Amino acid sequence: MTHLIEPPHTGDAAAISQIQLKAWLQTYHNKEAGIDEAWIRDHRGSTTTAEGIAQWRRFIQEASNQPDRLFCRAVRSTAEIVGLMCGRRDEWVTPGPMYLLNEAQGHGTGSQLMSEFLD
Repeated sequence: MTHLIEPPHTGDAAAISQIQLKAWLQTYHNKEAGIDEAWIRDHRGSTTTAEGIAQWRRFIQEASNQPDRLFCRAVRSTAEIVGLMCGRRDEWVTPGPMYLLNEAQGHGTGSQLMSEFLD
């Protein structure tokens, strides 16, 4: 499977917010720990609200304007976004959210994202 890693556009903000929630649902669902779909939607679902999408849109724009300081990449499979990684490169290099949907894992994409971030 081929994945394209590229800076997202502000128009990708809604899709990125959905990826973040979907990745949480795929990864952190654990009924024994009390983390079920309802808990995840209550605690992480705000990313998909109008305000959450607007925050993503602002960050994507800031990263576009300050590529030496802010990092954000979307992972696309065909036209669909299947992952992302963001971070800051100030005094300290600080990775931010990194999510790959299950179907995007196991192809070296996570390593490519991290390498690009650290370069």
